[in-house]
Amino acid sequence: MSEEQLPGPVAVIAGGLSHERDVSLASGRNLVRELRAVGVEAEAYDFDRNLLHTLEQHKVVAAVPALHGHFGEDGEIQTLLELIDLPYVGTGSRACRVAHDKGTARELLRRAGIEVPESVGLSAQTFRDIGASALMEHVMHRLGERVVVKPTRCGSALGVTGVDGLGALPSALVTAYAYGDDALVERFYDGTDVSVVCVETDEGVEALTPVAVEYEKGHEFDFDARYTAEFVSFSRPDLPEELIEDLGRTAREAHRVLGLRHLSRSDFIVSADGSHVLLETAITPGTTETSVMPFACTLSGTSLGQVVLDLVRRALP
Repeated sequence: MSEEQLPGPVAVIAGGLSHERDVSLASGRNLVRELRAVGVEAEAYDFDRNLLHTLEQHKVVAAVPALHGHFGEDGEIQTLLELIDLPYVGTGSRACRVAHDKGTARELLRRAGIEVPESVGLSAQTFRDIGASALMEHVMHRLGERVVVKPTRCGSALGVTGVDGLGALPSALVTAYAYGDDALVERFYDGTDVSVVCVETDEGVEALTPVAVEYEKGHEFDFDARYTAEFVSFSRPDLPEELIEDLGRTAREAHRVLGLRHLSRSDFIVSADGSHVLLETAITPGTTETSVMPFACTLSGTSLGQVVLDLVRRALP
């Protein structure tokens, strides 16, 4: 087998039925394009009732899940691929089930000594039964007047709201509950958004060059800002080399603590004094044209297609 050649076609699994279907389809299209550019026979497959039969019929040798949210990062697609013994890129099903829950993952990271935001988890049931007025004042007293509310099991900034003051908190929670039964209310941290992609290589887990993410004012928490080029810009962060190395170490440690495999993306807030908190670590980083991962690959002197091709080779027996 030559360096470019694989023993058969690769399936990029995208779409699905989660709230993040459109993002997943965009990730899948770009990933197929990038893999073909490095000589891989790649096709996109939707997550539907015919998926497993179609993968076997087409004699696919490996899969690259590009599903986000439910079915993609909660261990479901991974379990199905394990059932048919199809090698795949990404984290195994058991670790996915733990890491996909922001509250659980955050507690594991905190216990490992990684700085994470102070937060409070609230279920929709508690919100309904106890009542907003009995909860909100205590939450704000604990976390401060500026907080961020987000669904516990969702990505792509869906259901995320920045809150400034007690009056806006109940409606922000209602928005988050539209995407699941549990929400996190976390302290707001002012600073620069910096993301670090980790990739497993023969030398171990490697942190790619960090990416500074800047959103147009007023779009910091928007779903659209994540995937609209005019609302978001990427750059190499203007940070001391020592701090960049520290972010890489922390991202690698988060990858290890959560039991992730092959790749991940850790999102930080870096304050003006150099302190930083890890907001979350993504199991399946987005690969759209406006996602962090392709830009991080380019900054690091490689390409998305080459990185994923190398990971496919690692996944093969």
